[in-house]
Order: sequence, then C-alpha cells, then structure tokens
Amino acid sequence: MDIINIPTKYKLKEIKNLDELKKYLPKKFALVSLTQYSEYAKKIYEILKNDYEIMLKEGLYGINVLGCYSEPANINDIDTVLLIGNGKFHAENIIRKLKKRVIVYDPMYGEINVYEPDYNFDKIIEFLLNKIKNSKNIGIILSIKPGQYYYLETLKVKDKLEKSGKNVYLFIGDTIDTLQLLNFPYIDFWIFSACPRLIDDVIDNNINGITIDILIKNLDKVVNI
Repeated sequence: MDIINIPTKYKLKEIKNLDELKKYLPKKFALVSLTQYSEYAKKIYEILKNDYEIMLKEGLYGINVLGCYSEPANINDIDTVLLIGNGKFHAENIIRKLKKRVIVYDPMYGEINVYEPDYNFDKIIEFLLNKIKNSKNIGIILSIKPGQYYYLETLKVKDKLEKSGKNVYLFIGDTIDTLQLLNFPYIDFWIFSACPRLIDDVIDNNINGITIDILIKNLDKVVNI
C-alpha cells in the first residue's frame, strides 16, 4: 500500500503578541520552525530581519525541526534559538543535544516560553551507559514502524554486545509499551531501536535502558572489543 505524506499548515488571521516576543530576543539568534508554522515563520522573519541578525542554516526553506531532528538549529556561535511552534517537545531536543537556549513562540495564541540548556541530560546518559556496561542480559526492542526501523544498526549493536560477552535477546514489534518490560525480569538492560524520543520514557520512568541512536555514538564506552 502506498503512503502519501501531506504536510498540514496553520492559517492564522494575525500574529499575536509579537511586540512582547521582542523583549526576549537577543540581537542575534537562529530561527527554526515546526512544519505547521513554517509560513508564519517566514513572515516573522521578514518583520524582524531589519532589527535583528537572524541566522538560517539552510535558508528559509530549511528551517523545519522535528522532535528528533534539530539540525537547522545547529549553528556555531549561536546561543539562542527562536522556535516558531508550541510546547516543549521540539525545544527539548535542542536544549539537550545542542545546549542552546530556546525561545518557543506560538503566533496562534501569542504564548512565549523560554527553555535553558539542559546540562543534566549528559550526566543521565553517562549513568545509563555505565549501567549497560555492567549488565549481562540485554534486551533489544526493534520497532518495525516506517521511519523507525533500524534493522542494520540493531544487528551491528547486537553483534558487538555478544562479542563482548553479553547475552542479547531480540524483541520485534510495532508498539512499545514500557509496562510490558516487567514481564521479562531476566533482562538487566533495554535498548530501544525505535523513535529516539523514547529516551523521554526511559528517563521519566527510571528504566534501565537507552535508545539505539545514543548507544551507537557511545558504543566504544560499553564494549571492549
């Protein structure tokens, strides 16, 4: 069956509370947006560009960020990112991985939220990496959802863990319910080969686990082969 992805975008009659937003903005910042707000991000850029130095990594047509993709905000020597959108979900990836201050501005409701860099995240990851290093029985959950299917990466990790002397058990499915992990008490540590933002569930629920994208970047800290 063919899958057609159609982006949806908000249509606003006005951009609210823009003057209040200006009070939060430094003279130089990066601009990114959620896909739904991208047309309004371009309008906001046109309004602000004469008074601020606005950095765009790939131009106005490359400013969209996702919950697990923040590359448009990854600009050197920029400490603050203006994200046109709403909520903390998308900002969280930027404050964790890029260590930048994020101002989230919702032009629909005029809401403004500021999030500071999260330096505690790296400490949590180091703690989890130390846990897997000292674990014997490892469970890998491989998602088969489109866009979250990391089969080759999973096999690579599985092979290296086994060569380092660990017992690795592979679980495959399209829905991940962390409560079901309790049914496998023999598993010391879990690897989630799925959406990278499952790290939120790991941290919020104190799960002995990590997502495969983080593990691959730090595999040399875990295996001794």
